[in-house]
Amino acid sequence: MANTFLASGHNLTILPVINKIDLPAAQPYFAKEQIESVLAIPAEDALLISAKSGLGVEDVLEAIVARVPPPKGRAENPLQALIFDSWFDIYRGAVVLVRVMEGRITNHMKIRLVYSNEVYEVEQLGTLTPKPVALEELAAGDVGFVVANIERVAEARRPAPVLPGFEAIKPMVFAGLFPVLADDYEPLRDALGKLQLNDAAFFYEPENSVALGFGFRCGFLGLLHMEIVQERLEREFGLNLITTAPSVRYRITRVTGEVIEVDSPAKFPNPSDIQKIEEPIIKAMIITNEDSVGGILQLCQEKRGTQKNFEYLSPTRVMLTYELPLNEIVLDFYDRLKSTSRGYASLDYHLAGYSESELIKLDVLVAGEPVDALALIIHRDFAAERGRDLVTRLRKLIPRQMFEVPIQAAIGSRVIARETVAAIRKNVLAKCYGGDISRKRKLLEKQKEGKRRMKRVGQVDIPQEAFLAVLKVASSSDDE
Repeated sequence: MANTFLASGHNLTILPVINKIDLPAAQPYFAKEQIESVLAIPAEDALLISAKSGLGVEDVLEAIVARVPPPKGRAENPLQALIFDSWFDIYRGAVVLVRVMEGRITNHMKIRLVYSNEVYEVEQLGTLTPKPVALEELAAGDVGFVVANIERVAEARRPAPVLPGFEAIKPMVFAGLFPVLADDYEPLRDALGKLQLNDAAFFYEPENSVALGFGFRCGFLGLLHMEIVQERLEREFGLNLITTAPSVRYRITRVTGEVIEVDSPAKFPNPSDIQKIEEPIIKAMIITNEDSVGGILQLCQEKRGTQKNFEYLSPTRVMLTYELPLNEIVLDFYDRLKSTSRGYASLDYHLAGYSESELIKLDVLVAGEPVDALALIIHRDFAAERGRDLVTRLRKLIPRQMFEVPIQAAIGSRVIARETVAAIRKNVLAKCYGGDISRKRKLLEKQKEGKRRMKRVGQVDIPQEAFLAVLKVASSSDDE
């Protein structure tokens, strides 16, 4: 749906195609009604096909030729081409897919990339049919691949600023990736570099955490992109990683008027230096059956959503339009949406701008020391509840020491929640079978002094499960 509305906004021709009409439960006329009511596209000429059996597939190809207008542009004009995808080949460098807007590209022609301002010579041209077929030239309106010994995909994935309507891809979700073993830092850096060769939308930079050591702050297009990257690092490169809670990029205005963008709680400035905080807002369109509307409305309310539209698409299907903070949906929103609707709800969203909000940084202190990897950026109204839930979880996960370990959730210098990991007590009186009480008191005082000294100089090792507890705080507090 989001892609359909985007195409409509750019006045592109849209061909409705209804697939799987060979199934016994197919309802093509009901699907046509949905296309007209949901997407506002005339569906009387919708094409009925079965991709499995091949029924109607030729009609789709003919309709593309007949209904879609030819591309604009002239081959005689100066070259202007848009790179819309690329991948890395170890023998030929970055292979780029281009659409030639104006002019033509020929073999052994010199081309200049706008972003890097580097000049390359075209080694090979071709198109995908879907197998690659070599060509002598690509003229205005053609789509094909170009091989020019480009070293890095990132250099090729930048659009020319002179092409109107093109928007550069920006990371939306950020998380920290840290190796469990310190010796895996170099292999992790090499693995991230190799992934970026094939995925220029992926971003990473070195990061240092007091609790987790050296790692990388990574930017992703969304949660699915983050899960794919993490899975590839673990499977293809054999790395064991700790992933911090995902966050989004906030816009902070300092008291001096300076505007900065922050994607990590560790980078947040001092509260006294902040004039206002703005968080990214998305416009979400949720389509569900009417039986699940009540639960979904409650879910959106809990996530600080603002209802913008409520529309019946049919007697049994409803489309809800909400504005939601991006920070509230990056953890568990999609899972809870599917659970509430028993899997029938669908979600589409796009970024709708920034909105000022009462956000605060929630710090977690273990044995009096702040653990930056456990810090959260949350709304002030939820701080106390989330803080209590987090310290309760951490108390069960952090192992007991020979001294008492306090776990605190704090906003600035104010502690809002506390739990204590009780100390392991050794029975120093076990060998005292009798004698004066003063001897027992002396042993107990000696033990008390030893525990006080250990509390002052002792170190608390935080297990990996404790960092995963941050990811479960929101879902558990909402379910309760």
